[in-house]
Amino acid sequence: MKSIIFSGLTLLLISTTLSPAYSREAIVDNSKALGGISEVTTAIDPFEIAGLAYQGQLRNQGIPGYASLLQAYQTRQISAKDVVRSAVLANKLPSQVLNDQAYINSVKNSLDSFVRNNLVN
Repeated sequence: MKSIIFSGLTLLLISTTLSPAYSREAIVDNSKALGGISEVTTAIDPFEIAGLAYQGQLRNQGIPGYASLLQAYQTRQISAKDVVRSAVLANKLPSQVLNDQAYINSVKNSLDSFVRNNLVN
């Protein structure tokens, strides 16, 4: 019973620390790379995207939240790429991120960390 309570408190702490971080978005100006055409995109940190998924903020895009997300991820019903794709559909990320394997791997590492922390506690 203590481990369940501790696990819940740990996950609550993770989710509350992600909420303020969500508001910090990096603004990237690609105008020089595009020959003067100004295209400004925002990119959210991969850990924050995993946190948004965990908090259930991608439910409308088919990603369950909290323990359901962790279970679906563990059973390979949902992948890190699915989470990134859902974040793109939710207009949280630009579509170019779908081709960024390093970004997807970082989301995967964050989800793996959430699963490990949930199992340990």
